[in-house]
Amino acid sequence: MSLAAVDFARVRAVTFDVGGTLLAPHPSVGAVYAEALARHGIELTPEVIEARFAKTFRAQRAAPGRVAGEDGERTFWRAVVRDSLAPECPPEKIEPVSAELWEEFAQARRWRPLPGAGDLLEALAARGTPCAALSNWDARLHRVLAGLGWTGHFRAVLVSSEIGAEKPHARVFRAAERALGAPADGLLHVGDNLAEDYRGARAAGWQAVLVAPAPLEQEPLAARVARLDELRSHLV
Repeated sequence: MSLAAVDFARVRAVTFDVGGTLLAPHPSVGAVYAEALARHGIELTPEVIEARFAKTFRAQRAAPGRVAGEDGERTFWRAVVRDSLAPECPPEKIEPVSAELWEEFAQARRWRPLPGAGDLLEALAARGTPCAALSNWDARLHRVLAGLGWTGHFRAVLVSSEIGAEKPHARVFRAAERALGAPADGLLHVGDNLAEDYRGARAAGWQAVLVAPAPLEQEPLAARVARLDELRSHLV
């Protein structure tokens, strides 16, 4: 843990990334995809799917011309499903499988809180610290958080598809400032992605904490915790 650079006394509100920071797929992306395929009579192991998914997700995220919006999100995920499951899943089954998976991951049961997440959110709520979810996600996130009983922990749930921009774009952080009624220098963002969460927040004039198991070569001095529960004594 390295938090010496963070001035917690200045923090007036906290925002959290969601996927990879507060929540992870349950039981795994590969397992959920494999279940959907099996319903269509196709067998593919979760391990194979997981490896393909990781590669495909990165490639699609880096693809030019992505549009931040609900239609753009559906197009993005359809491409991820297609490239993760080909060639075993034939073209005529990509659309129904993709539609099923879109709905599956809108369900709270397909997500599990990461260690310390629920306790930290509850403690911040009890203390009266305003919080927001700030995520590169789509409108399904509202359903997921409601299903987990977490909606009350957040003053705002801000998703990129509704803002029309993705982290690390400054527009996302400005939207959070307005929603929370706090200036940039009074905000702390917590997330697991170096470019989107940590560097994005810092560029917007915020403080930031990276959730990562070990220091990163690219930014060894980044304010970092291995687990969310390490933040509790500093924020509560």
